[in-house]
Amino acid sequence: MNNMTNKIKILIFSSLILLALILYLILTSDSVRPTDQATPQAEQAAVLSEGDYQLKVKEVFKAYEELSRDNNLTVEKIAELKNELFNFKGLPAKFKNLHINFVLAMDRMEDYLKVNDQQARNASQQIISQLKADYSWLND
Repeated sequence: MNNMTNKIKILIFSSLILLALILYLILTSDSVRPTDQATPQAEQAAVLSEGDYQLKVKEVFKAYEELSRDNNLTVEKIAELKNELFNFKGLPAKFKNLHINFVLAMDRMEDYLKVNDQQARNASQQIISQLKADYSWLND
């Protein structure tokens, strides 16, 4: 009888440990944790509309072109323009290539200004020309 009592105690103890482990796993599981329902909506609201993005990037693009045309581009001015682009929140997926290529063009121009690398200048101008061809609204 003493042997049977020990087996029951071990069985009950094991069951309690197993139950505690299952309860712990359930409570720490991502599927059970409450989610903030506002987060997906906030992220969606943070995405710029295509029109807003176009207006903002067009401003920066025009400023870049004016500085380039007037030979007033400096490394500092390019850095300011790139910072404006980097501060855009909620970039529409449709314009990610435009955004990346515009930054790349400014990087190339920056290389030209730093080390007088004519190839970098030509690459920058080529990228800008391609952007104007691909996104005709930049020409307005």
